[in-house]
Amino acid sequence: MTLALTIVASYDPAYLRITDHLVRGDIAAGHQAVVLDTSALSPVPAESYHRRTLHAFGLRHPGHDVAERMRAIGAEYLDAGEVLAHTPDMPLTDDQRAQLAIAVESALITYYRTDRPNRKIRRVGRIARALEAEGHAVFRAVSRLLSERKFAHVNLANGRFPAQKMAFLAATAHGVSTVHFEKGETPAGAYVQPYAPQNRLVSQAAVKTVLAGMSKKDIANDAHIWLARRAPASSPTGTSSNEFSANWVNQLPSELADNLASGVAKRPVVGFFTSSQDEFMFLGPEWQLHSWESQFEAFDTLLNFFEEQGALCYLRIHPNLATKAHECFLRERADMKRLADRHPNLLVIAHDTPVSSYALLEVSDSVVVWDSTIGLEASARGIPVWTCAASRYGEVADVREVFGPDQVTPKMMAPYTVDAHGAEKYIAYLVNRDQQMDMSIPGWEPWDISRRPRAVGVAALLVAGGNPSIRDSIASTLDVWRHRSAAFNSSSLKAKTRQS
Repeated sequence: MTLALTIVASYDPAYLRITDHLVRGDIAAGHQAVVLDTSALSPVPAESYHRRTLHAFGLRHPGHDVAERMRAIGAEYLDAGEVLAHTPDMPLTDDQRAQLAIAVESALITYYRTDRPNRKIRRVGRIARALEAEGHAVFRAVSRLLSERKFAHVNLANGRFPAQKMAFLAATAHGVSTVHFEKGETPAGAYVQPYAPQNRLVSQAAVKTVLAGMSKKDIANDAHIWLARRAPASSPTGTSSNEFSANWVNQLPSELADNLASGVAKRPVVGFFTSSQDEFMFLGPEWQLHSWESQFEAFDTLLNFFEEQGALCYLRIHPNLATKAHECFLRERADMKRLADRHPNLLVIAHDTPVSSYALLEVSDSVVVWDSTIGLEASARGIPVWTCAASRYGEVADVREVFGPDQVTPKMMAPYTVDAHGAEKYIAYLVNRDQQMDMSIPGWEPWDISRRPRAVGVAALLVAGGNPSIRDSIASTLDVWRHRSAAFNSSSLKAKTRQS
């Protein structure tokens, strides 16, 4: 009997459910399932709820019974600390150290919500060193198991953060294939693929395989359902899979409404949508194809082109600007102000202006993005799209890629008839690549999820976003509120009240 190794690095209930799903699947396929729990090695909370807070209110934390539940379904459970106690040091190669360094920087960008994490700040430097140590420890533990026993494959989450990356490198060094998992497009879906979700080229190359046998009509139907879930007004539950749209309204800014006053647009409308550049800075060379210094340089150049054509241009600032660290927020806001100063006729729609991005698409003749999902959604609606950086959909969707100033030519920038089926295929791929989990199997929350105790909300706040400390978690929450207007915050509170 061959073995299959699954790595538990997080006690987040959604990840535990996926882990449970994979272990059961390996057992059903005839493998002997081995579970390696590395969560205790993490220098940041490997869970979604502050454990001590839950315990103070008499609640157990999700994953407290992971060993028992894994053994109950027939898996062998191993604690990484016990494995490491009898594992000698294993020096890394130059390439492995380089990849670990990239993964550490990527994690710091996420944890500290800035594209420029400052390691001179004591707590940031400390976490950086701890993440490096964690990655090395996971490499040792996984290498030890793979060298002693014969495994068919290793199941590991994502692959971007240090522990995930080093588990992948350990498997690669031993010639063992990897299966990457991540949260899916729906609560019952789980991303389970032999490549990491951020592998841009491989994932797009897999579109044809995933959609094999599906008709064009079925592909379009899946895409339209996905698009409808993104728009709260169209959702049967009144909620949206787009986390930023809770209190958006369909009322257009007066400049755009006046442009359509007679029912016919007076001027062509071009929408510019900002993105979070930091998320893709450390995902490898296949993401760094542009020569632009930043999205603001790219937008400045394309704005010059479209304004010379007589277009009415607007800039939609991404709502997640509010979630950035304060220094990053101030820096990006200053960049946007300089862009607006260079283009006095540019309509700027702030991150905390409750205008629906989907209402904006309805009146847009063309769209310009850095790499964001709104470009995919616009293309699926038949709107011409120009992306200024590599996107996860650019090889499949019918978009134009403008990766540097030399590509801003009349031919490249000319309006074109969009084949919306390209975007529909990529969207249908996102939906159909997921494995569907058996939701009748009990979840991992040790409380009634339909009547969540108040203490659970407090415990979630104290590790918001997987931040390294309570201080960082509270700061991340407070930053969101201080980076938005009082009116927007008030409407957000009302929207949360309605949902609860």
